[in-house]
Formats: sequence, structure tokens, C-alpha cells
Amino acid sequence: MPLSAVGALADMSVVEFCLGMALSRRAPQSAGELAAELSAWFDRQVRSRAIKAPLEAMLGRGWVAHGCGTYTLSETGTAALTPFTHALVRMLDGGRRLLDLAVFMSLIKEFERSGS
Repeated sequence: MPLSAVGALADMSVVEFCLGMALSRRAPQSAGELAAELSAWFDRQVRSRAIKAPLEAMLGRGWVAHGCGTYTLSETGTAALTPFTHALVRMLDGGRRLLDLAVFMSLIKEFERSGS
């Protein structure tokens, strides 16, 4: 039984999580823009066609909206991403709760701006 069936967590792949994170940081984005962002994160080429199925799945769950060739993250998508974002920070923090999510996210954005 999937975790989402009991209300614990949304069933989300790593690719879906990354697409949601990309859209939470800058939206709207086209499939090509999303593929380019994921390519930078994974340090390997991600083609637009490779993210078509995950985007369709996210559309089906109501996590993203599609219009005029671009995607945006919905409130439902934000709610689905939130526990995973918190978990990621806690994993990187080693469970010590020394990292603050808002500070951590602003640091990531600063590293991206600086090209580090």
C-alpha cells in the first residue's frame, strides 16, 4: 500500500521532487528549461522527453499546472514537496537540527547565483 493511501506522504520520485523544486524556485518554466536545470543539478544531460512522463504524472496528481507551453507548481504540489524538503535538510544536517530550512534554501540560491 502506498504511503499516500494512508496520508503519510505523497508517493514522489526523485525526478518529480527535483522538477517540483525547480518550479518552486522559478516558474513558469518550459520542459526545455526544466530539463536544462535538472541537467545542471545532476551534471549530466537530461532531455525534455525524459521528463515528459514525470511531468504528466505530476499534472495528473494536480501538483503542477500547464499552460502556454510552461509549467507552474500548484499549492497541492507545494504541500506534497514540503515534507520531502524538510527531510532533505534533516538528512544533510545529520538529524542535529542545526540547519534552518529558510537559511539553507537561501544559501543554495546564493551558491547558484555565484556559480559555485
